[in-house]
Amino acid sequence: MPLRRYIVIKPDGAEGAEFEVDLPAEAPDFLKHPVTGESCRRVLESPSLTIRYGEGALKQSVNDRRLAQAGFQKLEKDGKGGWTKTN
Repeated sequence: MPLRRYIVIKPDGAEGAEFEVDLPAEAPDFLKHPVTGESCRRVLESPSLTIRYGEGALKQSVNDRRLAQAGFQKLEKDGKGGWTKTN
């Protein structure tokens, strides 16, 4: 389900706290906060997928310790046209 972000609208028109909700794609947007009943509006942003192969999951799975355990070597450019082993 897509994660939707909302901002509470205060009575004076100022923006209040933000909250996020997982809703099906066909569900209508909230006009009121589901718990407090305050007015709110949806924050429009680019779509993102929260899957197990996302950017965050990739960063966690490819760290020096896990690479060494799997028998891989991590190499970085040394700036002189060569490579240096880092793990």
